[in-house]
Amino acid sequence: MVIGAFAMGADEFIVAGVVREISEDLNVTYGQVGALESVYALGVAIGAPVFTAIGTRFGRRSMLLLTTAVFLLGNTLSALGPSYEMIMAGRVVSATAHGAFLGIAAVFAAELVDAKRKGRAVAIVFSGLTASTVLGAPLGAAVGQAFGWRFTFWTLVVFGGIALIGLLTSLPRTTKHEVLSSGGQHHSYEEVDAHAHESAGGNGRVEHVDIPAAAEDHDHAVPAPGSEFEGLDAHALAHLGGGGHGPTLREQLTALTRPAVWGALLTTLLGYGGVFTSFVYLAPQYTEVTGFDAAWITPLLLLFGVGLFVGNALGGKLADKAIMPTVLGTLAALAVVLFAMTFAIQNPISAVIMTFVFGVTAFSVVAPLQLRVMNAAGHAPDVASAANISAFTLGSAIGITLGGAAIDGGLGLASVNWIGGLITTTGLIIAVVTWALLDRRTSAASHVLGHAHDHEAGSAGVAHDHGDTAAHHGPVPTGHEAHHHH
Repeated sequence: MVIGAFAMGADEFIVAGVVREISEDLNVTYGQVGALESVYALGVAIGAPVFTAIGTRFGRRSMLLLTTAVFLLGNTLSALGPSYEMIMAGRVVSATAHGAFLGIAAVFAAELVDAKRKGRAVAIVFSGLTASTVLGAPLGAAVGQAFGWRFTFWTLVVFGGIALIGLLTSLPRTTKHEVLSSGGQHHSYEEVDAHAHESAGGNGRVEHVDIPAAAEDHDHAVPAPGSEFEGLDAHALAHLGGGGHGPTLREQLTALTRPAVWGALLTTLLGYGGVFTSFVYLAPQYTEVTGFDAAWITPLLLLFGVGLFVGNALGGKLADKAIMPTVLGTLAALAVVLFAMTFAIQNPISAVIMTFVFGVTAFSVVAPLQLRVMNAAGHAPDVASAANISAFTLGSAIGITLGGAAIDGGLGLASVNWIGGLITTTGLIIAVVTWALLDRRTSAASHVLGHAHDHEAGSAGVAHDHGDTAAHHGPVPTGHEAHHHH
C-alpha cells in the first residue's frame, strides 16, 4: 500500500519534469503537454466519487486490487501510446484510480491493526504520498533525461506492478472489521464503536475507533483523537476520497446547500489554482528563461519538493492557531511569490532561492483551506472533504490550461507566474468576501445546531467549535488533533 501510494502520488507530479522532452518528441506545444497534467487532475476529481460508489458494493481488498490494476493500465497506455491522444487517454484512465486507492488503503490499513495503532498504520501508508510529493517531479526529470520520457511512465508501471503483486500476496481476505461482521455484512460504525466499548471492559473509556467524521457528533474540523486519520496532514486527507464509503444523498445535499461551503470551495479552487499554473512549466522555464543546463532540473525540482514538505508542516501549525487569518495570510504570501517568480526566474541565484520559497508557500495553503471547508460543512465533513478534492484538482486543471494558453499565445514562459498570481489573488479576494458575508453567520448557526445535536445524541461535554478563528469562537483544535506535516 505504501508503494502504491507513492506511485499514485508521483503520477500527479511526474510530467512536470519532462515537459520539454514530450513536446519535442511528439511535436506538440507546451500547452498541450500541460494538458496531460490538467486532464489528470480532472480524472482524479471524476474518479474518486465513481470508485467510491462502486466500492460500496465490493470489499476493500477487491477495490484496492481494481484501482491498482486501473492505474497500471493507464500508465501502460501512456508509455506505449503512439500518439498524443493515446497518451492523453492513458492519463485519464490512471487518474480515475488515484483518490479512491488512497482513501480505501487508509481505511484498510486501519482495519489491519488494533485501535491503538490505527493512526500509525495510516501514517505509514501515507508516507508513500509524502515521498512522492518531494520525489515525484525530480524522479520524472531524472529518468526522462537518462532514458527518455516514455521511461518516466514505465517507472510508474514498475512501481504499480510491485504494489499489485504485493497486495495480491499480502492483503488478508478478512480484516478485523469484517470479523466483527455478521451475515457477510459490515456493521455500522456505531456498532463497531459499541463493540470497542464492550472490549474495554465496560468502563466507559475507550480509544476512538474508525468512525468517519460524518458519523461523529463532535468537532469535525479535524480527525478525532485516536482515530485512524489522526496526525495526517491536510494534503493527505485531501486525497482520501471518502475511504470507500460514499456519503448519503441527504448528507450531500445538506452540505452542498450551505453558501459558506460554496464560498470555501471556490476559495480553494482559485486560491490553489495558481500553484500548478506555474509549477507544471517550471522545467522549461529553468532551461529557456533562467539559462540552466537540463542537468539542473532534477535538483531544482527536488528543492521545490522540500519546500512543499516544509510549507505543508508550516501551514498545518498556523491553521491550528487561527484558521481564517492563516487562509488569508498564506494565500497572500502565495500570490506575492507567484508575481515575484516572474522576475526571479530571470536570474539563476534568485531562481534557486525562489524555487524553495515557492514550494513553501504552495503547500502552506493546503491545511488551512482544507480545515476551512470542513468547518463550513457542519456535520458533513466527509462530503466537504470529497468536494474539496475536486476543488483542488479542478483549480489545478484551470490553472494549467490558462498557463499553457498563455505560453502558446506568445506571452512567454515566465507569464505563467503572474497569471498564477492573478488566479490566487482572485481566490484571496473571494476568501475575504465570503469570510465577511458567509462564514461568520454560518459558524454561529453551526455552533448552536452543534450543541443541540450533541444534546440529542447524549454526547454531553464534547466541544463544538465551528468558528473561523480563535479570536472569534474560541480555540481551534491544536497539537495532534489537527492536520500536521507528513
